[in-house]
Order: sequence, then structure tokens, then C-alpha cells
Amino acid sequence: MRKLLLSTAGIILMAFSCDKSSVDAEKLPLSVMYSIVNLKGERTNTVKEGENFIFSLVVTNTTDEEWYIEHGSVIASNFTEIYKKSSAGSDSLIGPAYVSAMCSFQSGVLIPAKGTYKVDIPWIADQSLTKVPSCGLSTKDNSFLPKGQYMTKMDGAIKVSRAGVGHEIPLNEYNLTFQIQ
Repeated sequence: MRKLLLSTAGIILMAFSCDKSSVDAEKLPLSVMYSIVNLKGERTNTVKEGENFIFSLVVTNTTDEEWYIEHGSVIASNFTEIYKKSSAGSDSLIGPAYVSAMCSFQSGVLIPAKGTYKVDIPWIADQSLTKVPSCGLSTKDNSFLPKGQYMTKMDGAIKVSRAGVGHEIPLNEYNLTFQIQ
């Protein structure tokens, strides 16, 4: 009986001593950072009226193994789609920064162990600021945004895989709110 009690206490102690970040890291082999960046590459929530800005999505492989990221899941995520916030609560769609993408590796791109996959797409089309690995974009002729509050509403998930193991990273938790001043 004593051995059973000690074993049970040990299991309970181990369960409470595991920190959440190590459990999450085991569940999710990649981390995602989504942000609006200025032309200096600095993350920001405020952009000056008449200035361009960049949607930046960085997926980091946190493991010691290679992973593949599916292009279609990133491009279809609407991460450059902007909504104008309204005080009445009905946000209005302005649109995305690009119309479509043509990718040379349809199945995906390798993210090496401890490596990153980075996509930068400016609101106002500028080839020198655009970085989409193995893809070309058909951009829109967007205008500078007027002053106001804006947001992105992503949907879907980024799909990653490795040797028969697949994960989906839901994107709706990465929505952003930003301001044009």
C-alpha cells in the first residue's frame, strides 16, 4: 500500500511540476510570429499616414529535425487582408495586399532544424520589400490607408509535416489591430 501511495504521489508531483511551455513545445514543433513592421523592419502597431508597411510572418522550427511548410496554407491564410474597424462594431473589408501567388514548390518548403521560414508582403506593392520563398505574387494596386483603426482577421491554419507526421497551426489567434495616424 505504501508503494502505491508513493507512486501516486510521484505521478501527481511530476504532473504539477511540468511547465506549460515544455508541453506546448512538444505539441507544436514550430513557433509563429506575425506582425506589422515598418520600412526599417521594426515591429509596430502604429503607422504614419502616407507610409507603407509590411505584413511579416515568421515560422521558426523549434526542433532538431527538418519540417516542411505547405505554401498553400500560408498564402490562403488571408494574413494580408485588412479590415477597417468601426465604432459601431461592423468592421468593413478593405482587401488583401495581393491577388494570387504562383509557387514553384507546390508541396512546400523545407524549414531546417532551428531554422525559419519568413514571408514579408508590403501593403503597397514593392518588389524590394517582398519576400515569399519560392513564390511570385500578383499584387494589387493598393492605396495608402487613411487615418484610423485597422485589423487583420486570419483564418485557416499553417500546415507543416515531417516523415508522416503533420501539424496544423491555427492562425485565428494571431489577428492584429493597428492604427494609421
